[in-house]
Amino acid sequence: MEAWQQEREERRQKALKEHQRLHRLFKENRFAFEKWRQQAIKDLIESAPDPQLRAKLWKQQEEWDRRMKGAGSHQNRFVLAKTFFWAHFFEKWMPAIEEFRHLLKPAKQ
Repeated sequence: MEAWQQEREERRQKALKEHQRLHRLFKENRFAFEKWRQQAIKDLIESAPDPQLRAKLWKQQEEWDRRMKGAGSHQNRFVLAKTFFWAHFFEKWMPAIEEFRHLLKPAKQ
């Protein structure tokens, strides 16, 4: 096995162990899991180097939390999350990808 494959497998195993730990925490103590989740979000947002980016990320997180609180059941939250993802994908990512594609396309002579 090549070194990069071994590193990849080690990262995969580490991620699986962390996922199992968090899954167990979620099942056994939702309050502790939520506390961990909020701290992880805070750490990630606060690690952004630009204060304007941090403010934008906090605004997005507050909007996400507000929407999720009104969702009701776990199933509704999952459906909402998928809906938000795909809406963002088609409204933001796809137009940006298309714009980059046109910029990179060589001009016709």
